Parts: sequence; C-alpha cells; structure tokens
Amino acid sequence: MWVLVAAAVYVLGVAIYFVCYWPWSRSQRALGRLRRVGAPVRSMRRSEARILQLIEFPAGAPVLLLEGHCAEFVIRSAGFPPRHVHTLAGVPVKYPAGLQHAVRAGSNTAEVVLGREYAMIVRLNGATLTSHHRPSSTVWG
Repeated sequence: MWVLVAAAVYVLGVAIYFVCYWPWSRSQRALGRLRRVGAPVRSMRRSEARILQLIEFPAGAPVLLLEGHCAEFVIRSAGFPPRHVHTLAGVPVKYPAGLQHAVRAGSNTAEVVLGREYAMIVRLNGATLTSHHRPSSTVWG
C-alpha cells in the first residue's frame, strides 16, 4: 500500500514540475545558451538606453540577434499572481511598449540585450525603439 502512495506522490511531483516549472527552466537554459554562444551584432545606442531607462541595460551593452517563433506561458504559484512569460526562439523576452505590435504570427527577427532573467528587445522585425517611443513607455511582457 505505501508503495502506491509513494508512486502517486512521485507522479504528482513530476506533473507539477512539467506544468509549472519546466517551461521556465527550459527558457532559462535557452537564455544561458544565447549568452554563451551568441555573437554581438552591435552595441546598444545611447538613445535606446535612454528610452529603456533601466540600469540593467546600459548604453554600449552588446546587442545580439535572435530569430524564431514567439510563444507565451504562465507560471502559477500558490500565493502569487500568475506570471506571464513571453519567449522568442525559446528565450524569455520583454517587449518595450511600442514594439509589441511588431510581433508576427510566424518567425520573428529581433535584436536583444541580455539581462539576468530575460532578454530585452530593442529592435523587432525592423521596428525600432526610437521610431515607436512614447513618453509614457513601459515594458510589456
């Protein structure tokens, strides 16, 4: 009898991992892989850094190319609101306000700056931060 209970607890733990945590850990591995093997295509411009207004992404930071499909998943934890995570080519990304309209249903091409937990998009399918900046811009994603 105790073997069945132990097996049920194990199966429940595996199910919780695959539903709640596996997408996040997979996206973090993709971010780490991009950090290790990605080749910078340019440096972030001062105008882009000013628009983002985030210390984590200073002017001169390396900008990498990222290509692939966009997806979204939700992380649910007891006692916390659901967290929506957007990915591009499996890498967790954030879209500055003004660039989310540039997302295509199929493949997307972005220039990104890497942060600790996500990559910030600075150019998406030809749309740039500077051409879509609004004074009250916020990060979406």
